[in-house]
Amino acid sequence: MRRMVLVLLMLAIGGFGCAVQGPAQQADGIDPDIAAPSVDSCDSVFHFPPTDQGDTQVCWSYATVSYLESEAHRLGFAQVKMAVMYVVYHAYVEEARYFVQQKGQSRFTPGDLFHTVLQVVQKHGIVPEMVYPARAGGAEKPNHKQLYKELLAYIAQVKKEALWDEEQVVAKVRSILDKHLGAPPEKFVSEGRLYTPRSFQETFMALPWEDYRLVTSFSYAPFHSYTDLRVPDYWPPNSRYYNVPLEAFYQGLKDAVQSGYSVAIDGDISEPGRLGERDIAVVPAYDIPSAAITQEAREYRFDRKITTDDHLMHIVGMTRSGGHDWFLVKDSWRDAWKGDQKGYFLYRDDFVKLKVLAYLVHKDAAPGLRVD
Repeated sequence: MRRMVLVLLMLAIGGFGCAVQGPAQQADGIDPDIAAPSVDSCDSVFHFPPTDQGDTQVCWSYATVSYLESEAHRLGFAQVKMAVMYVVYHAYVEEARYFVQQKGQSRFTPGDLFHTVLQVVQKHGIVPEMVYPARAGGAEKPNHKQLYKELLAYIAQVKKEALWDEEQVVAKVRSILDKHLGAPPEKFVSEGRLYTPRSFQETFMALPWEDYRLVTSFSYAPFHSYTDLRVPDYWPPNSRYYNVPLEAFYQGLKDAVQSGYSVAIDGDISEPGRLGERDIAVVPAYDIPSAAITQEAREYRFDRKITTDDHLMHIVGMTRSGGHDWFLVKDSWRDAWKGDQKGYFLYRDDFVKLKVLAYLVHKDAAPGLRVD
C-alpha cells in the first residue's frame, strides 16, 4: 500500500514524470507489443549457464562469483565453475568476526554485496563447485532457511549476553555452517593435482584485484569521489563506491559491455516492470517515461525507498532493438525461470538507469568514468 501511495504521488509531480496516454496496456501496465530480444541475439561474454539460488539469500555470491569466472576467462585462465557456497561460508565467518569486534554495532544478515566476495577470495582462496557443492542431502537446489534461523538466533544471543570472545563466537558460527553447508576443504585433488584453496585461486583466478571498481550514482555525496553505498547490506568500512552522475554511470556500464567486458549489478527487482513471464525489465510509462529519467527522478525513488537494494545479478551481453539498448542479465532468482529465457532477463536501458543502484567493473572497461 505504501508503495502504491508513493507511485500515485509521483504521478502528480510533473518533475518526476507523469503518466502519459500511450498504446494499449495489458493488466501489468506494460505495452503488450514490447518483445524482449532473444538471448542468441545478444553479443555476450563467456559465462557459465545460470543457476537457481533456491531458497537462499546469497544472490551476492552467485552474481559476483559469476562475474569473476567471466573475468578469469577474459584474462586467459581455464574455464572452471567455482563454488558459490565456499564464498558464503567464509563471508559469514568474517561477518561474525566483525560483529564481535564492533561489539554488536555492525549488521549480521544473510545479504551482502560485491566487495565481500572479492575480499573472501583474496583472503581465503576459492575451490571448484565439484568439490564443495554445499547442498545438504544432495538436494537439487539449496535451502538455507534452517541455517539462517540458527545463525541469527546465535548472533542475537551473542549481543544480548555480550559474548565478545571472538574465537569462541567464530568457532560456534563455523559449527553451524559445517552442519548445514559442510566444512570447506583445506586440501583437494582436481584433475590429478593436489591443491589448497589458495593455490587453486592462484592457478585459476589470479585476477588484478586492485583494478576492480565499484560504481554508483547518487547526489548524497560529491560526484567523482568515493563514498559509501547507503543500503542495509553495506557493512565493511573499507568498501568504497566511485560516485558519478547518472549519464556517466549509464555510459560507463554500456561502454564496458560493448567493449567485451561483463558487469555485475546491484538493483531493485521488486518492480511491476520486471516480468519473469516475458523475460523483460522495463519502466512502465505510468511510472515515468523513458526520456524523462533524470538524476532527480532516480534520487526521488531511492530516498523514499521505492527503489531498494534487492538483488545482485551479472550483465553478460547486450543488443539494440526497437530504439533501445537491451542488456542480457544472468540471474539466479526464481522468477528468471518463468519465461522462455531460463535464467536470463533482458533489461531495457530505462530500467538500468532508474533501478540499478551500483555495479562492479574493471577500471579499463570504462575509461570515460575517470576512475582513479
